[in-house]
Amino acid sequence: MVELRSSTSGAPPQELIFRFSQVDSLLGRLAQMPELRDVALPRLPPKNTLRSLVSGRFDDAFLEERQGLLTKFFEDLSAALNGKYSEVGNVLELCEPLGEFVALAARAGNAAEAEAVAAVEAAIRREEDRQIIASQNAEYEESLRQDELRRIEEAEKAEREQQAAREEAKRQEEEAAKALELEEALKMRREKFALENPVPSAGEPQAMMRFRAPSGATIQRAFPDSATVSTLFEFAAVSEWDGPKWGETFDLRTSFPVKNLKGMESQTLREAGLCPSAMLLVAQDS
Repeated sequence: MVELRSSTSGAPPQELIFRFSQVDSLLGRLAQMPELRDVALPRLPPKNTLRSLVSGRFDDAFLEERQGLLTKFFEDLSAALNGKYSEVGNVLELCEPLGEFVALAARAGNAAEAEAVAAVEAAIRREEDRQIIASQNAEYEESLRQDELRRIEEAEKAEREQQAAREEAKRQEEEAAKALELEEALKMRREKFALENPVPSAGEPQAMMRFRAPSGATIQRAFPDSATVSTLFEFAAVSEWDGPKWGETFDLRTSFPVKNLKGMESQTLREAGLCPSAMLLVAQDS
């Protein structure tokens, strides 16, 4: 298969594609035309050369050499035929074998050009498709990445919530255990107080103490007049009523005349002037 560019009668160059055998056939037909017997037709270049026999028919140097020889052949053929027909008319129209050869080679060239254009367009479409697929794949990969990030974030959030729930449960358990421990300690302290400070029997010297908490709750109890003021503080602290909270520091204050008992814990009730009865207000320390 040989490719040449040809231009005749001022027409734009066109691509000609033909086989070597077609050129050989053209030259044979021209040699048989009576009107060309007086025209010296050029010799057809050899189909094979020593280079092609050594390096092969597809050797670049051989192909370039044969292309040059064929170009020279057609230049010489055109010069010979133009010398014969130029004064009469268009050589392609007057020389039927040459016209048929050029038309056939031109159609092959046009077909090859169309195939080349189609191949380029197909390559462009393939590249566009590849880019679209690559873009879609990238979007899909990004979607997967975002899904994975959301999954990780949700898992971490769930883990944080579970950890917070575990910590809260542990805190509540610790508080419950501490409250139970405090309640048990308070119960033991209350029982100890009851054992160490029994209610005086009728006829014994005693003082009736009435306690009032800031909440308005009240509680009362009789104490021996020999009991110390510290006993009143302990009673207010351990009794089951809405009085001072566990661990709170407080004062006991008489209503009239107003007198704070803190600092008088070692005095007896009689010494503190609380007999035979008194109203004591629970005052939280500031």
